[in-house]
Order: sequence, then C-alpha cells, then structure tokens
Amino acid sequence: MRASQAHGASDRQPFDLWRVPGRKRLVLGCTGLTLLADVSAQRLRVTLADDLADGAAYTCTVPLGPGLRGQLDVFNTQALILEGHAPVTAPARATTRGALLHLRALQALDGAQTGASHRDIAQTLFGLEAVVHRWHDDGELRAQVRHLLRRAEAYMRGGYLVLAGGLPAATKPPGDEPVH
Repeated sequence: MRASQAHGASDRQPFDLWRVPGRKRLVLGCTGLTLLADVSAQRLRVTLADDLADGAAYTCTVPLGPGLRGQLDVFNTQALILEGHAPVTAPARATTRGALLHLRALQALDGAQTGASHRDIAQTLFGLEAVVHRWHDDGELRAQVRHLLRRAEAYMRGGYLVLAGGLPAATKPPGDEPVH
C-alpha cells in the first residue's frame, strides 16, 4: 500500500489506521513496515510504503499472477476491512440432534469420571429446575443420564472411529442415529 499521486486521488477515502477493525499490529521487517490485522476469521497483511501517511489517499497493489481471479473475493474483503467495515461472517449452523447427543454424552462422561452422581450430571446437563420436577429413582431423566453414559463409554471403546469416518459404514454407530 502506498500513497496515491494519481489524478482524483483526493476524492478517495484517506488511509486511517484506526479505522481498520480488529486486533492490529505493526511489524518492522526487511521489506518495511507491515500492518497485520485479525478481523474475525480474516487476516489482513499489508506492506506499507514509506510515503504513506495517516490521512493520505492510498493505492493498493497486488501481485499479478495466474491465481489473481481466484483471489478477487479475498482482495475485496480486505479492501472493505481497510475502509473500516468488518466482513460479514457466515451464519452459524443449526445444532443437530446428533451433535447435541455427542456433546451431552461427553459432558456426562466427564462428570462421571470426576465422581459426580447421576443426579449431579442431570443438573449440569438439564438444569436444576428439570431435576427438581422430573427426577425420580426410575424416571426418564435418570434414564437419559444412563443412556448418555453408555453412549460415551461406547465412544471410548472405539465408537468414536465411526464418527470420524475411520470404520466402514456397515459398522453400527454408538447410539440410534444412522451413519452418513
């Protein structure tokens, strides 16, 4: 990035280091001063020319090569970051039933390995109110905790390999969902 001397450069947005969102660092290297900014999942890395001053119109140059067209989206995102706009992140994926079962099973196993009772595990996973209203010696909430513990123990005995794709699809997964 360098100061722009082109006709109409005064119409461009001026360089403002503090407008760049995210965590910023300036690094002095053998090629000069480099601006590094981390904005969500994006990393901006720009070499600053000696003639670039705060408030000056600027021009960015990119290396010309055969992969330039494929990098256009990245360059556009970086241009938006330099103008002070944080990139739009992809919306979070909805949690699936299977993912929630895996998470709860591993949390239940962690609790059991630290010596927590089934009731304590249920309280951690489902909340105090659920335990107060639904906990019985042979109730459905206690059955859920036992099921989660059996599921987690099956993962420990090698069932995690099915989830990771390490076993053939004909192998039955630990639980009741089909293998995809």
